[in-house]
Amino acid sequence: MHRYLAFVCYIFFVGITSVVCAKTTTENSDVVMPHTEVLAYAKDLIKQGHLDDAKKALLLKPYNKKELEIERLYLLAQIATMEKRYDDAIDIYYYILNYEPNIPKIRFLLAELYLNQESWFRADYYYRSALASKELPDDIQDRVLKAIYYIRQNKNWNVWVNFGIAPDNNINNASSGEQCVMTELGIVCNTLDSPDKSVGFNFSAGGDYEFKLSDHWRFRNEFVAYTSTYDDKEYNDVYLAYAGGAKYVYQFGDIFAGVTTSKRFVGNKSYNKSIGVRLDMNHDFTQKMTGNFQAYYSPTFYDSYKMLDGNLTGTRTRLIYSFDASKYLVLRAGFEHEKTKDKTYTNNKINYAIGFGSELMYGFHAYIEPSVVHTNYQGKRWTVKNLDFKKVKEKDITKRISISLSNRNISFWGMMPVLTYSYTRKDSNIWQREYHKSAIELSVTKRF
Repeated sequence: MHRYLAFVCYIFFVGITSVVCAKTTTENSDVVMPHTEVLAYAKDLIKQGHLDDAKKALLLKPYNKKELEIERLYLLAQIATMEKRYDDAIDIYYYILNYEPNIPKIRFLLAELYLNQESWFRADYYYRSALASKELPDDIQDRVLKAIYYIRQNKNWNVWVNFGIAPDNNINNASSGEQCVMTELGIVCNTLDSPDKSVGFNFSAGGDYEFKLSDHWRFRNEFVAYTSTYDDKEYNDVYLAYAGGAKYVYQFGDIFAGVTTSKRFVGNKSYNKSIGVRLDMNHDFTQKMTGNFQAYYSPTFYDSYKMLDGNLTGTRTRLIYSFDASKYLVLRAGFEHEKTKDKTYTNNKINYAIGFGSELMYGFHAYIEPSVVHTNYQGKRWTVKNLDFKKVKEKDITKRISISLSNRNISFWGMMPVLTYSYTRKDSNIWQREYHKSAIELSVTKRF
């Protein structure tokens, strides 16, 4: 953020100083070049290699007309690139996107700079957003497709960290209320747990490293660590996971098959562990649409709740469709079968979600996603209903909506804060299992 602010100050203060000088000069001259002529003059100077003179002309003052101001900034970014001031060029291109987020050429040039710095994640992102527009010439589109494949072949590591704070008004997912049953002594009631409010401090880190075996084959390693800490240690949660296996890379995607293992701690106590297998497939269907498919099988063993021992079998799929260089749609769906030692807890889950994201003016990014999970249990469980004990097969519907907002101009040491609000509502044929909750999370993510 400090470098970005310094750049903004440089653009405006140099411009203001130049304007003062220009006014002094024009006292002795009635000739003032129109902005279009200044831009044409600066282009000729750049072609001739007179970069300092071109900068002086372009920094005379900012332009009021947006199209001309974007062109002025574009030429300054070109000069910075020629002078190998790549970070300055990146800052200028971002400043242009503040004016107009949907310029594929600027996104392409940003990707080129990030590729030069071997910043694979950012280069891939901006290449793909540029490719979603039909405005790119055919030769540039071919260049982008080759660059994406080059990134896929050479990107061999990724590390990220995330930390944040998340107030939760129902950390225990409680429904509250009173349940009653008729007995020989009359109606006997008991009060259910009330929702607990708490503030969680979250930290997670993850990454992957690939050993290159050939142009197409890799040995991939992944790790994830997550921890959430609350005032009441009963809700503390720690999750550790690792995956390793073979990965095959081809022009339009990749395939991974390997083993997985995980360990979880809840309330500062060992909770469960698992070991299994996983298949991942990523594919670019068109220049606008990419997809991911995942299948997994994971036997899971619990430390205290032995009746939950069993295995998870499931699939997930995700499609991302880009409308243009700044707007995209995400479709997600999945199925999971959990088989447990006690059939009461054996269940099937079907989930689906649709999300929409957009980069906005002034560096903002917004994303909204409603999602639904249907959970059907196969075994009956005892529950209190209509003043009596009854055996019921539980059926749940969990609905959630999340809204995230961030701004790339607000970052510290490369870490961008993201504000997320979520609301969750669970409906069930067993009313004691119902609840609703809302949470606000402020998180910061850093990718290396």
